[in-house]
Amino acid sequence: MTIPRQLLAPRYWPTWCGVAVMWFLAQLPRAVNHALGRGMGTLFYYFARQRRRIAWVNLEMCFPEKSEAERQRLLKRTMQDQGIGLMETVRAWFRPIEDLDIVPELHGEEHLSNDDGQGIIVIGTHFTGLDVGGALLAQSFPADSFYRRHKNPVLERILSRARGRYGEPIHRRDVKRALKRLREGRRLFYLPDQDYGRKSAAFVPFFGVLAATTIATSTLAKAGRARVVMTHQQRLDNGRRYRIDIVPLPQIPSDDPAADARAINAQLEDNIRKVPEQYMWVHRRFKTRPEGKATFY
Repeated sequence: MTIPRQLLAPRYWPTWCGVAVMWFLAQLPRAVNHALGRGMGTLFYYFARQRRRIAWVNLEMCFPEKSEAERQRLLKRTMQDQGIGLMETVRAWFRPIEDLDIVPELHGEEHLSNDDGQGIIVIGTHFTGLDVGGALLAQSFPADSFYRRHKNPVLERILSRARGRYGEPIHRRDVKRALKRLREGRRLFYLPDQDYGRKSAAFVPFFGVLAATTIATSTLAKAGRARVVMTHQQRLDNGRRYRIDIVPLPQIPSDDPAADARAINAQLEDNIRKVPEQYMWVHRRFKTRPEGKATFY
């Protein structure tokens, strides 16, 4: 990798030291990496108090049927999984996809075929294994993706290089570029499951709680003349295997973007219930509330 001269300035040396540490951790055997991640996640549980509180509120809202003790156990597993996912992500950034020592189990991969020339929106979700799942899919089904530019130019270069192996990274504001690629028959990996604010959102149920959910999936599918599929993923056997199910959503786009958003949330719930600890509950999913409703956080 050729490094631009300006990124070797002394002010970036601490960042490069951090990159060196990440590179070293990525070279560890998968089992060691997994164990370190679990330990790191246990530290998150005890010391990352703000994120732990956010996750606790989310679990209270989404799993009212569980007892407090059950939710507490799930919270600890959730925080541990954040560490596991972080360590796996580092491996996905710094190692070749085929060298991750993970066996992928793909089901429904025929739905990712674009031999007919039609673009495909591949809906992903914020599970802790997001980057690993994307890398494993990219071995056979490369996809472009939206990204947010990192403020640190060193990390921006590292991340762009890593994710650029899977397809073209497209700045999140460059919708025209994404639509052009879809119309050319490309795949676009898209993540609509977080709270992106009130703009272009509908309040639809997520685990029975009204959540601001983007309706941009319908807009992209219509304007890009693309069909929509969703990925369900599960980390299995302590990270030895990844199961990825491709679920077609032929009803999207419809004439009702809110109904499309509800359908996506329903699919997401189905996946989460299988491995609830693997979802990123540390994000404020219910940050934006309907008018007049109190905040949860």
